[in-house]
Amino acid sequence: MIERTGGSSILTMNMEVLKFGGSSLASSAAFQRVGDVLTARKKTQRVVVCSAMGGITNALLELGASAATGQALFHEPLSRIRKRHLDVCVELGLNERVPSVEKELIQMLEELEEFCRGLNLLGEFSPKSADFVISFGERFAVALVSAHLNQCGLTVRRIDAREWICTDGQHGNADVQMDASISAIVKGVEDDLDFDVLVTEGFIGKAPDGSTTTLGRGGSDYTASLIARAIQANCMEKSTDVPGMLTADPRVVPAARIIETMSYEEAMELCHFGAKVIYHPTIAPLKEAGIPLIVRSTFTSDHPGTLIVSEPKEKSVVRGLSSVSDISLITLEGGVAIGRSGFSRRVFSALSQRQVNVIFITQSSSEQSITIGVSDQDLDQAVASLQEELEADLVLGRLSPIRIDSSLSIVALVGEGMAAEIGVSGKAFKALGDQAINIRAIAQGSTENNISIVLNNADVNSALRALHRVFFEPPTRRLNLFCAGVGQVGSSLLDQLQAAQERLLEEDVELRLVGVANSTMYHLDEAGIPYDAWQLSLESGKPMASIEAAQEAFSAMGLHGSVWVDNTASADVAGLTLRNLDSGISVVASNKIAASGLQLDWERLVAKDHPKNARFYNETNVGAALPIIETLRQLKRSGDRIVRMEAVLSGSVNFICNRMVDGDSFEDAVALAKTKGFTEPDPRLDLGGVDVARKLLILAREAGDSVELDDIENQKFLPLEAFEISLEEFMRNLKTWGQSFQKEFDEAQAQGMRLRFVATWEPGTCHIAMRRLASDHPFYGLQQADNALAISTDRYAKMPLVIQGSGAGADLTASGVFNDLYKLLSVI
Repeated sequence: MIERTGGSSILTMNMEVLKFGGSSLASSAAFQRVGDVLTARKKTQRVVVCSAMGGITNALLELGASAATGQALFHEPLSRIRKRHLDVCVELGLNERVPSVEKELIQMLEELEEFCRGLNLLGEFSPKSADFVISFGERFAVALVSAHLNQCGLTVRRIDAREWICTDGQHGNADVQMDASISAIVKGVEDDLDFDVLVTEGFIGKAPDGSTTTLGRGGSDYTASLIARAIQANCMEKSTDVPGMLTADPRVVPAARIIETMSYEEAMELCHFGAKVIYHPTIAPLKEAGIPLIVRSTFTSDHPGTLIVSEPKEKSVVRGLSSVSDISLITLEGGVAIGRSGFSRRVFSALSQRQVNVIFITQSSSEQSITIGVSDQDLDQAVASLQEELEADLVLGRLSPIRIDSSLSIVALVGEGMAAEIGVSGKAFKALGDQAINIRAIAQGSTENNISIVLNNADVNSALRALHRVFFEPPTRRLNLFCAGVGQVGSSLLDQLQAAQERLLEEDVELRLVGVANSTMYHLDEAGIPYDAWQLSLESGKPMASIEAAQEAFSAMGLHGSVWVDNTASADVAGLTLRNLDSGISVVASNKIAASGLQLDWERLVAKDHPKNARFYNETNVGAALPIIETLRQLKRSGDRIVRMEAVLSGSVNFICNRMVDGDSFEDAVALAKTKGFTEPDPRLDLGGVDVARKLLILAREAGDSVELDDIENQKFLPLEAFEISLEEFMRNLKTWGQSFQKEFDEAQAQGMRLRFVATWEPGTCHIAMRRLASDHPFYGLQQADNALAISTDRYAKMPLVIQGSGAGADLTASGVFNDLYKLLSVI
């Protein structure tokens, strides 16, 4: 059906235009999918615009450059190009069913080879020659697509795009001669309407001298939009390898989602600032004619994708985010010159003459400075043009020396709803500030559809994720966890997290496991590791060259709410605690080594000025899940003064003592405590008082004392020789090493007393000793692996505050770690 609009040469046709990109034509399977899509839509006539097969344009450029070296180096790249196209021809069965296409491909390949021989003789590869060489990519693709659609039962008409797309003679990035091209397209379509599908090339055109030209980056999209405008198509569809326009780059922001609908202006802004799904000049002809643009995947063509129209049904405050990396800011300062009429015209005229594209502009309200953003590749030309144009102003001091800032990026927020919404900029700047991201420059257009923010290249991914959370994601509180250590405590924590998933979701909380490590392997997955499959993930992970490598990889992910969970007993893992905090990664540790290091390091650990508000939580360092450390902090926050602490801090030693009361021997009680996970992997850390000393050191510091580990007086109750041998030898000879303790225990029992390993602190004094306690002492009746802490303060002077409960065991410790993670949700 054709309708002529009054007095116009433009037709209105009941047709659609589809453009298939290189990713949609990357293999024989992709060609078959294109055939399936078009066969399913046979009821409507379509013009199909084809790009070259994925990767072929670059391969052809490599071919031409090789040929121009003057050596016979082009045969290998030509052979690869020949093989790829002829393989697709055979895989689709075209060599048997449509033998003419194989013959045509061979003829074009011979033509290409002959042209390369000419380049070889001339020793040059001019833009004009390059255009001719790379045009073969689209021509090969059209030959294959046309033949395949024919064998699918469609009536196919084929047009050489050079008959329609008229351009100037600027090779490599030709300008289309609009009137001539539209007239040619209309006449060409009208000449023969007997087709289901009309297939033509994108990207290529013809100069006035008849030579082949190309339209530059995104030229195939532009060809399709010109054809759609010329025939007044019902719509243009870009069929690609993504399901539509997304709210952000999904490679950077896994939570990015499809934008259902948007305006032409929003699409142009997003594409201008780096969204690569559409080449932004493509949209202008469609906008002018009011033709909808649909972007969706070739491989899920039943999905609605993204619809781009004049007036979307729903306005969005922020429709999407995009970014442009590797830009430089050029700042001109000096009010005498800048404030003069015509200064801006001089600047932009100079840049235009050198064909420098200005990406970003901002000017101070006082007219003292103007800042221009250009791509790094245009920087030298831009600076040269400005120095030439402004030479007199620079020499006479009317302008300060030109200032250049490089290695920058622009992140853009785009949405037509921003104009009517208060506080959008504030939300954006707060989101970036919370991530300690420095903003270098800001600009907003008069339409208020775009806020452009310049920042360092290194901050782009973090910025996009932070902004996406604020403007597009539900208010879920999320932590991204790296679990170092999957022994008894670590694996119990992962089991508890798995069991809690449903409850956490009801509370809009997500504790996402993105990394896991044992002593030999580690695995990372930004999308999340299922809690019921972490063992399999770890088995397929990377060998652990060093825990530092795993930490660096986790840090490089740049995830908001990153938490390093240390459930090891490793000094190497503990040694990374400050590095994590300095990187903005919070640390939750059941490992006591970090908190029991040097006093100065401890003060840095508990500081609250780490980047991204990172925190160090270690409640389980003392008493497993008992609220001991938090209680001390609450007492201090309320203004109370802690004056004395007396404690049984080794649940494992207490368990051993209580088992001996029940009749077990020393060696049997130690072995059972180790089996139950009450002791450290090396029980001597408990039996020798090292573990208790670390706990007492942590409590003393929490009470406000300045103490080092060497300041603690530790009266060991086993012979010193027991700590100088291997763990294996110690465990084999437990009976021997426990003889002196067994004797001490028996004497206490005879006196009606019980042995307890007691830690005591008063300001400036810390000591640990095995003591005989009478039945009236609060610690006498401690059961199993109980811990107890008696805290004397100014307010609790007559009767100490006592905290008592089980203080050992993997499940209890894991639950304390879980609670620390939960507390983190309120601060990061």
